[in-house]
Amino acid sequence: MDWHRFQQLVAEGGGLVSEGDDERTAAFLDRAEQLWQGDALAGLPGLWAETVRRTLTERRLRATVSRFAAALRLGRFAELTAELAALVELHPGDETLGGQLMLAYYGTDRYTEALRVHQEIRQFLMTQFGSRPGVELNRIHSGILDRLPAVDIVRGGGSPVRTASTSRPTTDRTSRTAPHPPRNLPHQPPLVGRRTELQALGAVAETATPDGCVISLESLSTLSGMAGVGKTAVAVHGAHRLAEKYPDAQLYLDLRGHSPVEDPLDPGTALATLLRLLGAPAETIPLELENRTALWRTMLADRRAVIVLDDAVSVHQIRPLLPGSSASLAIITSRRHLTGLPHARHIPLDVLPDDDAVALFRAFAGSERTNDVEEITRIIRQCGCLPLAIELVASRFRAHPSWTLTTLADRLARPEGRLDEIRDADHHEVKHVFDLMYQTLAAEDRTAFRRLSLHPGQDFTTEVAAASLDLPPAAVERTLESLLAAHLIREPTPDRYQYHDLLREYGRSRAVLDDTTQERSDVLHRLIDFYAAAADGADRLAYPRRTRSAPPHDLPRHRMPHWPDADTARSWFVAERTNLLAVEAYARGHDQPGTAARLAYAMAGFLNAECHWHDAHAVLRPAVEHWSHTDDSAALCRALSHLSTLHAHAGRYPEAAETGERALEIARATADVEAEGEALRTLGTLHWHLGEHRAALVLFQKSFGLTAFSGDPWDRARGYNNIAVTLLFLGEHDRAREHFEKALTGFTEAGDHTSLGKALNNLGDLHMRVGDLESARRSFEKSLIYLERSGNRYDRATVHGSLADALIELGEMDAAAALYQETLVEFRALGDQKSQADTLIGLGEAHRRAGDMVEAVRHLTDALDIAQRIGATHQEAQARRRLGQTHFTAGRLSSAIRHLSAATTLAERMHDADETVQAQRALAEAQLASGDPAAAQASLKQAFEITRTRHRGEAESIRARLADICGESEVIQ
Repeated sequence: MDWHRFQQLVAEGGGLVSEGDDERTAAFLDRAEQLWQGDALAGLPGLWAETVRRTLTERRLRATVSRFAAALRLGRFAELTAELAALVELHPGDETLGGQLMLAYYGTDRYTEALRVHQEIRQFLMTQFGSRPGVELNRIHSGILDRLPAVDIVRGGGSPVRTASTSRPTTDRTSRTAPHPPRNLPHQPPLVGRRTELQALGAVAETATPDGCVISLESLSTLSGMAGVGKTAVAVHGAHRLAEKYPDAQLYLDLRGHSPVEDPLDPGTALATLLRLLGAPAETIPLELENRTALWRTMLADRRAVIVLDDAVSVHQIRPLLPGSSASLAIITSRRHLTGLPHARHIPLDVLPDDDAVALFRAFAGSERTNDVEEITRIIRQCGCLPLAIELVASRFRAHPSWTLTTLADRLARPEGRLDEIRDADHHEVKHVFDLMYQTLAAEDRTAFRRLSLHPGQDFTTEVAAASLDLPPAAVERTLESLLAAHLIREPTPDRYQYHDLLREYGRSRAVLDDTTQERSDVLHRLIDFYAAAADGADRLAYPRRTRSAPPHDLPRHRMPHWPDADTARSWFVAERTNLLAVEAYARGHDQPGTAARLAYAMAGFLNAECHWHDAHAVLRPAVEHWSHTDDSAALCRALSHLSTLHAHAGRYPEAAETGERALEIARATADVEAEGEALRTLGTLHWHLGEHRAALVLFQKSFGLTAFSGDPWDRARGYNNIAVTLLFLGEHDRAREHFEKALTGFTEAGDHTSLGKALNNLGDLHMRVGDLESARRSFEKSLIYLERSGNRYDRATVHGSLADALIELGEMDAAAALYQETLVEFRALGDQKSQADTLIGLGEAHRRAGDMVEAVRHLTDALDIAQRIGATHQEAQARRRLGQTHFTAGRLSSAIRHLSAATTLAERMHDADETVQAQRALAEAQLASGDPAAAQASLKQAFEITRTRHRGEAESIRARLADICGESEVIQ
C-alpha cells in the first residue's frame, strides 16, 4: 500500500510541474518521501527481492531529484545542502545531483564549495570513465563563474556553456577588443644548447592527455639540484615555445625554495598570487587553502595554460598548486628530487656538454678574445660545465680587457680557492649558491656532506661511507638518500656515489670551517684503514696463490664488502682501482707509509694481472722503500719479487735483475722457502727475456725443486711450464713437449683456465718450431677460447701474435698483417716493449713476403732498435735475421750478410738451437749469392750438426742443399 501511495503522490506532483506550481509540487513530493521507512523489502533475502529493491530505490531517487528541483526553483537553498551532500557522496558520478548541490551551495554564498563540487565530479568522471561533464553541469558551472544570480541559473538563464575551445574569445585574437591572456613569463637571454631537453619537453606536451600534464625538471647529475644547472632557463624557454599550444595563460611563479632573503612561499600565498594572475578579484579569493585549490582548479578547468612553478622546496608546497584534471601544463623546477608526484614526467638535466659550454662562455664573454677553443675548453671544464659558473667567469673575463684566456684558466687551475675565482664583477659567487643549499640540510646531513667530500678518490660505496663516518650502514643509507634527494651527490650506478668537482671542493672547504683538524684526520684514518683491510681480503680471495705475509692481526671495525667468489672480488678491484690508488697516495703523503705499503701490496696482484703495470710500479716502489727501513723482511722480499716482474714487463732488465737478486738474498737469509722459490722463478723469467736460456733453466729447476713438493698440482704445473718454455728455446723439443703435457694436466686439475690458455699458446709455439702448422693453429685457437673468458689483455695479445705467426707460414698474409696491427696497438697501450718488438718482427716479415721491402725494413729496424735498447737478445737476433733475409731479397747482399752474421752470433750465445739453424741457413744463401760457396758450405755444415740429432727432417733438407751446392751426393757422412 505504501508503494502504491508513493507512486500516486509522485505522479500528482509531476503533473503540477507543467503548470508551474512549484509549491504544490514540492509538497506532494515531500509527502511521498515521508512514506519511506528505510530500504524497501529490508531483510528479505533472495535474487527477486534484491532486484525489486534496486528498482524501487532508483524510482525513489528520481522522485528525490524532482523534489530538489522544485525546492531550488523556490529558492530553498539552505534546507537542501545537507541532504544533497549526502546523496552526492553516495552517487559521486550523478551529474544531476552534483549540479543541484552546486546550486544549493552557490545560493547560500558558498561559492568555492560549489566550484569544488564541479571539480570533484569532473575528476571522478575522467578517472572512472574517461569522460567530461555534460552540457547542463557545465552551464551551471559557467553561471557560477560569471557570478549570475542563483535563481537565474536554476531557471536556465545566464552564460552559455564553456568548453576548452569556447572559453577563449571567439573573435580574432589580433582584434583590439580581444582580452589579452595573462602572461608573466620573465624575459631571458637566448638559451644556449639544451636542444635535447627542449625537444623532450615539447614531446611531453604533445603527448599530454586531455587531463593535462606535470613536468618536473631535475637532473641526472649532482648539479641538477643546485642553482645554476639551468632548470629555470629551460623551463621558461620551454613555456615561451609552448605558448601557442597553451594560449589561455602563460604563468610564472618563483616559489622561493632557496631564496637568500625570503622564506619559501607557502601554498596559500602561492595560490593567491596565481588566482590574481588569472583575473580572480581579491575579494573572491577564499581564505582556506582547500577552497583556494578548488577555485584555482576550477578556473583552469576549461583553459589551456602553461604554468612554470620555479624553485619548489617540497612536494607539499607543490601539490595544492597543480592544475588537476585541466588540459593545462605545469612545469616544476626544484633543487630536490620531488617524490609523491606519481603522474609527473621527469626530464633530466645534466651539466652542459663541452660544445654548448664553450658556446655559452663565448656568448657572455664576447667573441673578440675568445677564439682559442682549447683554452676555453680548459676553462669550462674547471667550471664543471655548470652554466652558472661559466656565466660568472665569462662575465668576469669580459670585465678585464687585459686578461687572456690563459690568465683566466690559470687562475681557475690553482690548487686551492677555485670557488673564490668563480665570480663576476658584481661579486656574484657560485659559492654563495652552494651555501644556500648547504644551510637547508639537516645537521647530520651537513656533517656527512662535508666529511665524505674528504675522500681522495672519485666515488664511494655505502660501506666506505659507513667506515668514514663511523656510523651503521643503515643510518648512512638514509643520509645518502637525503643527499641524493638534495642533488648534492649522484648515484651513477647502484650504491656508488659521486661528487661533482665543484661540490667536492665546496664540501672540503666546509670541513675546514666546521670540523676540527682531529675530526678530519679521524675520518681519513678510518677510510684508509677500511680500504687496506678490504683490499687485503679481496686479494686473498681473488689471487689465493700469491705469496704474501700473514694476515693482519687487527680485525676491521666496520663491515667489509661481501664477495661470494673470486670473480666478484676481482670485480671489486676493477670498480675501486682509481680509489685505491688515490687512497694509497694520500696515505703515503700523510704520514701513514705502513698502511700505504700494505694497501700497495694488496692491490699489486690485481694491477699486475690486469696489466696496469705502470700503476703497480708506482705503488710498489714506495712500498719497497718503506719496508727497506723496517724489520718486516717477509713483506720486503715479496714486494721486491713483484717489483722485479714489473721491471721486466717494461723492459727495464737491469732494474729487474737488481730487485730480483735482492729478493733472493733476503729469502735465503731468512730461510723463507716460499719466497725463495718465487724469487728464483722471477729471476728465471728475467734470464729467459734476456735470451740466457741455460741460466734460466737452472733457475727454474731450482725453483721447481723448492715448490714441487707442496702437493699443489698448480705449483708443479707452473714449474713444468716454465722449464718447458726454456727447453723449447734450447731446441730440446721432445723434453719440452713432455713438460708441456704435464703442465696442461696440472692446470686442468687445478681448474686454472688462464694458465691453461698460456700453456696451450706455448705448445703451439712448439708445433711451429717443428713445422706442424695446422696443430699450431689449433693450439692457438684453443688457447684463445680460454683466454677470452679468463685471460687479460696481455695474454690475449700474445696469442694473437702467435696466431699471426702461424698465418704467415700458412700463406694468409692479409689476415696475418691485420692481426699484427691489432696486437701492436695493444702492446703499445700496455707499454710492453719486448712484445712490441716481437710484433714488429712479424709485421716486417709479412711485408717482406708480400714484396713490400720498404715497409719490411722500416718495421724490422724499429724492432731492432727496441730490442737493443732494452737488451732483449732473442728479439735482436730475430730482427737481424729477418732484416738479413729482407736485404737478401732486395739484392743488398753485403747488408744481408752483415745482419745474418750478427744474428748467428746472438743465437749461438743464447744457445737457441732453432734460431741458430735458421740464421745459418739464411746466411749460407747470402754467402753463396755473393760468390763465396766455401763460406756457405761451412754455415750449412754447422746447421746440419745442430739438427742431425734433434730434427731429422731439417737435417735431410740441409744435406740436400749441400749436395746441390757441391754437386756431390755424399757431402756429409
